[in-house]
Amino acid sequence: MNEFDKQHTIAKWEELLRKPAKVTESREFPSWEVVSKRNIQFEYNPNQVSGSNVVSFFRKPMGLALVGGSALSLAAALFFVFFLNPSQTKNSELTMASSANKTAQTVSPLKVLVSSVKGKVSVLPQGSSNPVPLVKKYQVASGDVIITEGSSQIDLDFETGSWMRITPNSEVVMDVIEKTNEAQSQKFSVKKGKLFASVSKLSKDSQFVVQAGEHLTQVRGTVFSVQFDGKSEMVAVHEGSVAVDDLILTSKQQTIVKLGEPVPVAASPVNPKEDKELKAFQTQTILARETMLYEEHARLELVRLEDGTEYRGVILGQSETHLHFQGLEGLIEIPIQKILETEKIR
Repeated sequence: MNEFDKQHTIAKWEELLRKPAKVTESREFPSWEVVSKRNIQFEYNPNQVSGSNVVSFFRKPMGLALVGGSALSLAAALFFVFFLNPSQTKNSELTMASSANKTAQTVSPLKVLVSSVKGKVSVLPQGSSNPVPLVKKYQVASGDVIITEGSSQIDLDFETGSWMRITPNSEVVMDVIEKTNEAQSQKFSVKKGKLFASVSKLSKDSQFVVQAGEHLTQVRGTVFSVQFDGKSEMVAVHEGSVAVDDLILTSKQQTIVKLGEPVPVAASPVNPKEDKELKAFQTQTILARETMLYEEHARLELVRLEDGTEYRGVILGQSETHLHFQGLEGLIEIPIQKILETEKIR
């Protein structure tokens, strides 16, 4: 039956219900004047309770007693839980708050995409024994092992604004790349070969750590390289600072640590060849990010502040007080009163 037929049938039923039955039409009912003059046969007495008029679900009074007892027991239990045992209630509230806090701090994967691939590069996913060729836009995950062969290399784009390049003949493990609402954990192991990294400024509880050989390189925000050949580790800094165990390396400094030996107590100047490669990597990283923004928005702009600071990226909009800007390291809010000028550069 379709919808039209259903509506038609319902209308017929409604019409039949509105029409009195033949028995009703043939019968004569007394008027109100007649009824009001009749003598009352049954008077209402609220104090009189007749056994035959009691409606009960039980055939014996025992049923009513059981219901009353159960109700009293339930009330007593609720009173004890909520009034006589407040500590338990507080504990329950604390447990619920703790659960809510854990939910708020749920760990999720940090988005790291393959930006470019040159030559033959493969990834060995965690728990797998079969390498998979890497392609552009592939999202790497914690536990992945990236392997570059011959003259191949790969660039990785981090959602945090960081950038990493793994050079030829290298093997790097993505130990941990994850985040919470407030921080990011990024840990890598260089089994062999070399990587360059441009790390955006990290929040207080975030970390970016690279292990090569026996030592950890910890970063707060910088441009650096880590190289390991199985016998020695070299860490070089182009900009910013890193910590190799207790040794702090700043701009234009490096250190070389041989396997089985402690980290030197002092840094040495970065060699010209390494510094040139680091500078080239930084420039190429900036250009790659600008190209990505241009491809997405079909424009590129420069915002210059009164103190000389410059931001390159895309103006997304503005409020009464701030400019919404997509920079090379992510979204930022720029106070309008501090802006000297803006210009379109592409």
